[in-house]
Formats: sequence, structure tokens, C-alpha cells
Amino acid sequence: MSQQIKTTLYHGTVYKISHIDVSKGRNKKDFGKGFYMATSKEQAIGMMHKKHREAVRRSRNKSNIEFDKRLYKITLNEDIAHNIKIKIFENADMEWLDFILLCREKGGIPHDFDMVIGPTADDDTILCLRAYWDGLYGEVGSLEAKQVLLNNLEPENLGIQYYIGRQDIADKIIEECIEILWR
Repeated sequence: MSQQIKTTLYHGTVYKISHIDVSKGRNKKDFGKGFYMATSKEQAIGMMHKKHREAVRRSRNKSNIEFDKRLYKITLNEDIAHNIKIKIFENADMEWLDFILLCREKGGIPHDFDMVIGPTADDDTILCLRAYWDGLYGEVGSLEAKQVLLNNLEPENLGIQYYIGRQDIADKIIEECIEILWR
């Protein structure tokens, strides 16, 4: 990934978005609780399908609930992007892994970055993290255990995600969020 900030991003979901609300983000995610965007339309479509499966599974006992798959194209304000505190992870390396472990263990927003950009941990991430936290890779916190975890996450196959955790930053930097056709 280059140091250049992408200004066109994508977000896949099952909810209609009229305004980005970072507080609706789920807790204990890769870069903290907040709003996530993908650099590729394909990655966002994959997340949209995953979120749809999760929503349907969670609503099994509720009747008449339908979830629409929605894909949004998001445009960032490049000038604002150059004037905020951004952490960029070029690779899924040990620094990236330590940051993800911090965010997933503590929850909330355990850092002071306005935006974080870096590899997306894949669908098997939580299984790998549980194995790590259970000590299956070695002593939790040890370099050896973290290296096994990093290898199991298959970092060479990960997409890139953008994260915003503060509402004031989202309100300033997101110029446009429009629903687009994904089929």
C-alpha cells in the first residue's frame, strides 16, 4: 500500500445509511469501534454478504424481518485527510498485529488516531485470536506465539481497510456516501 490516501472507498452492509454514525460500529474490532470502509468494491461486497448472513442468523426467531444487501460508495475529502492524525500499516506485520490485539482486547478506541488504514484481518481471525489467547500457540504475549498467530492469519491475502472512530472526523472527512448497485 502506498502512502497516498484513497478518496473513493466502499462499505457493504444490510442497513440503509442516511448519515454515518460511528457509534453504531461493533466493539472489539481490528482498529477499534467505529466505521470501516474497504478500498475495493469486491471486498465491500464480501463484507455485505457476511453481514447479511449474520443478520439473518441473529433474527431467526423474529418474523417478518428482511435485510437488504446494500453497497455504498464513499468519497473522502482529501484536504481533510492530510490534516488529521492517521496511522498507516503498510503490511500485516508484528506492529499491525500488536495494534489489532490491543483494539480487540480492550475494545472501544484504545488509541488516539483519527483514521487507521491497513490490512483487514480475515474471516478466520477470531478463531486464530481465540487460539492465541488460549495459549495454543505458546505463551500469550511471547514473540513466538505472536509469530504463529501472524502466520495463521495469512497476511499476504488480506484486503485494505480504512477506519474512523470519531464522529467529528467522520462528519468532516466523508463528503459523500451514496448507495450504488452491486450486481
